[in-house]
Amino acid sequence: MAETAVPRITPTATSGLLDLSRVHFVGIGGMGMQPVAAICAQRGHIVSGSDARPSARLESLTRAGVQVRAGHHAENVWADTTTVVFTHAVAEDNPEIAKARELGIPVVHRSAVLNTLMAGHTSVAVMGTNGKSSTSAMLAFSLARLGQNPSYMVGADLDVTGSGGRAGQGKVFVAEVDESDRTHIGTRMDVAVITNIDYDHPENYADEAAYLAAFEDCVRAGLNANGTLILNADSAGCRKLADRLKHHSGGPQVVMVGSSAEADWRMSLAVTSGGRSRAVLRGPAGLTLDLALRVPGVHQLANAACAAVALHVLGQDLDQAVEQLRYFDGAQRRMTGAGEERGVRVYDSYAHHPGEVRADLAAARSLLSDGGRIITVFQPSDAQRLAVFGGAYAVALSASDLTVLTDSTRGLPAPALETLLTQITAAEGSVRKVPVRAEAAVHAAEVARPGDVIVLMGAGDLVESGLALKAALSAVAVIAA
Repeated sequence: MAETAVPRITPTATSGLLDLSRVHFVGIGGMGMQPVAAICAQRGHIVSGSDARPSARLESLTRAGVQVRAGHHAENVWADTTTVVFTHAVAEDNPEIAKARELGIPVVHRSAVLNTLMAGHTSVAVMGTNGKSSTSAMLAFSLARLGQNPSYMVGADLDVTGSGGRAGQGKVFVAEVDESDRTHIGTRMDVAVITNIDYDHPENYADEAAYLAAFEDCVRAGLNANGTLILNADSAGCRKLADRLKHHSGGPQVVMVGSSAEADWRMSLAVTSGGRSRAVLRGPAGLTLDLALRVPGVHQLANAACAAVALHVLGQDLDQAVEQLRYFDGAQRRMTGAGEERGVRVYDSYAHHPGEVRADLAAARSLLSDGGRIITVFQPSDAQRLAVFGGAYAVALSASDLTVLTDSTRGLPAPALETLLTQITAAEGSVRKVPVRAEAAVHAAEVARPGDVIVLMGAGDLVESGLALKAALSAVAVIAA
């Protein structure tokens, strides 16, 4: 089995909980870093951080009392700093990391800080290839409405920019836990939710077997001996994990959720239409619940079913918990509305894995009325993902009536988009290539007509590309008028 390709910043060996009294985050504006920094600040710690450039996310931290600087410089790390935090997006030669080493300040990964923050709470870790942001957001939202005052760390905004992290006063801490760089292994948890396991992150995992093994290692190393593991029964990877755990003594209590006959909690009659979704969830002893969401997508019903079962495990009243889910408006960038102009609706999708693309385009299809089309502007993440998943992307994107391919945030090799275009065409999809991101959005606007849904899709900067993108969205109204 090949080792990971994760850049190696070796963390400082520490024992016990970290001293977060004066903590500095390198790359504080990242989606995984900003909410953790916000929680530290809300708990009364002195927090500072740096990021490559100013952003609305940094502004939200400044308002919370965090000392934020644009640019990475050695002088950003103060002599009295107790802990310096990194992710593997940070380069090994970062001057702030070097300064911390020089001063003898512990240098730790973000996951270690999250573990320290969760200590003393009933910890709920939400993991999986797809759906972990939505599911952890559902849990945080429901617990808050149930009066439990939870702490939570979600790798997406719940509403306004910077709203993914909160230090509550209650006993429960809900955390979205990332498997991309193997740092989920070692997370301490009382309840684990795995939404699905579908091979991802080829830059860090040699193959499907290595990816699955990392989830098994995570559960075995981190789940409390009396803990509960909630798995998606409709995911082949989750079923394999459940089977592995059954063959070893001393494993956790495993609860399967989904439409499969193997499910302990079985979902049926799932439908999604017009931006709303419904299903029936049947549990042990004939318990029957009506799941209703005001977000599109059958996949969101699966997420909601896992969230409902987790709430049950946490001792919440199920009827009340399911009632709260009715008011959940979705985590940002998870097929969330980005505006409507003269009958053309625009949605923002963070989908960057073939499974996510497939699920979000199915949700988009459920939004259409007669004659409406799906126009997808797709921004791939990088060339390696295209090389591994190109064929699967093509099949998923062929569900769109038109796919407009554009360049990634960091830039793709010249042939990469052309190859994907050929693959989509072979899958009988309609596709055009417009490498400049702002021009791709303009093109989608120009071909849109009333009743269409435009999906801006990808984990990069497509939706945040500035004035040119805003002009493109405004152009929808002009074309559709």
